[in-house]
Amino acid sequence: MSDLVVMSADKNSVNLELLANAVPGALYQLERSPDGELKFNYASQGVEAIYGCSADALANDIRLLTHIIHPDDLQSVLTSMHESARYQYLWVKEYRVIRNGKEAWIYGHAVTNKQEDGSTLWNGQMLDITERKLLELKAEEQQRNLMQAERVGRLGHWQLDLETGLSQWSDTMYGLHGLKKATTEPSLALVLEKTHPQDRDVLTEAIEAVKQAGARDVEHRVMLDDGEIRWLRESGIYRINQAGREVIFGITQDITDYKELELKLRQTGGNDEYTGFYNRRLMLQSLQRRFSLFQAHSEYQYYVLVVHVADNATTLKVASQIVRENIRDYDTPGSLGNGLIVVLMSTLSAEQNTDCLESIREQLNQHGVEHKTALECAQVTDLRFDDILIRALR
Repeated sequence: MSDLVVMSADKNSVNLELLANAVPGALYQLERSPDGELKFNYASQGVEAIYGCSADALANDIRLLTHIIHPDDLQSVLTSMHESARYQYLWVKEYRVIRNGKEAWIYGHAVTNKQEDGSTLWNGQMLDITERKLLELKAEEQQRNLMQAERVGRLGHWQLDLETGLSQWSDTMYGLHGLKKATTEPSLALVLEKTHPQDRDVLTEAIEAVKQAGARDVEHRVMLDDGEIRWLRESGIYRINQAGREVIFGITQDITDYKELELKLRQTGGNDEYTGFYNRRLMLQSLQRRFSLFQAHSEYQYYVLVVHVADNATTLKVASQIVRENIRDYDTPGSLGNGLIVVLMSTLSAEQNTDCLESIREQLNQHGVEHKTALECAQVTDLRFDDILIRALR
């Protein structure tokens, strides 16, 4: 980086300066000269809360910035900026800084503008996302722990006889419900009794749905005898067994830690501005978590519905409303940016998911919304959770 210059606002523009200082984080304009040198043309007062030093200090000694940005992230930040200038795309970056001796996370984004003299201007904002990022990192750690637990067989497995309502449970299932194996007779009635009253209808509907769709996922709360409430995810497959009886085979996963973190993430800004759906971070986490389950148990297939429209507020609001009206309560919609809406489908029925897709297509056409829509399912050859998205966008 070369000289850093923080320009003073013209006195006649004092209202704009006050506005800039009132928004969260810091507003800035960054310039890259034709020969690749970088400097700040402007930064609001919020830069001190971001970097831990004043704008004047940065202007007087640019070397401060090389000590502020985490050494493991500095080159990545510089490279991302130069690539943004080269290809003229929106700059978005999360990186660490050392602020007052402590590590913090910063989120920077900026609109890129090419100038006639060959220089590039970025007009953007920096935000402190330390709290949110630590929650995400903890959620990722929990995800890794869940994956390890699956590998060593620490999931609950069960079989439900739909005629008698009686169940067969693995040993882990008793602990998930806060029960002792020696004194418990597993049954659907017992599960409903332990299920939170507000979730019992959802669980009952899921059982009816699995008989029609062949498979179904559902998340619900259970109440333990000591008053603790836990979140469980059930994945079931409907079959006719060798005796000709209707049964559901399933697995149960304790997702309490993830759900609590998810709720905290929502409170710190988890919804997309225009769609009201999960933002990019939460949606990618949901896709990754579901893909991990698929990798461990490929028989529990999952589908992703993709809707790609113009990236503007009006179109996104219309498209998101259409999507919301056609998906089910337990489907998980999210916005990945650039007009891309993704829905993680809750049912494993290809027919039901296709009907949902066709209905969305029809209504988008009726509203004159240009779109690309697709429905894809995971494949055992997929190596990453985003392989399914790549196929859907082809």
